[in-house]
Amino acid sequence: MKLSFGTVINDQPNYFIEKIWKGLMALSSHLDNEHYRFQERHIQKFDRNWDGDTYTEFLEPKIHTIRKDPDHQWQPGMEIAMVIYKDTSDEFQFAPMLHCISIQKIEIRESGNENFTVSVDGNQLDEEQLNRLAINDGFQSAEELLSYFSGNFSGKLLHWTAMKY
Repeated sequence: MKLSFGTVINDQPNYFIEKIWKGLMALSSHLDNEHYRFQERHIQKFDRNWDGDTYTEFLEPKIHTIRKDPDHQWQPGMEIAMVIYKDTSDEFQFAPMLHCISIQKIEIRESGNENFTVSVDGNQLDEEQLNRLAINDGFQSAEELLSYFSGNFSGKLLHWTAMKY
């Protein structure tokens, strides 16, 4: 199934393509050729390289994504086609087909005074765990993640690595 990623948040590049590739390269050095192939296809289609390719070394890997899934479409074992610009003439698959390794339930609850609680599979995350979750999801901090989801949120963590919380 197609998993769509935006390329900007708040009018700023999010570097999700580069962060996802950084995570994939950490899984297997055999993906070097695949990385090059997808990057070349991107240049051919858009006449430019990925946004943050010149300083990827400073980016943290993105190894999962948080999504609403009210119809329970996502299941472990499903194929993932990671795309940008889904359902447009510019749609582009930027990584090889992957598999959804696991799914965890995530809840973000506003608890007043701009405080939030975040739980994964019913377990409330402490500050360190929340920061790790935010970085692993492609955000720079827990504050950035909470600002993006602003308010109460129920959804799923889709994992394409063995990482779990």
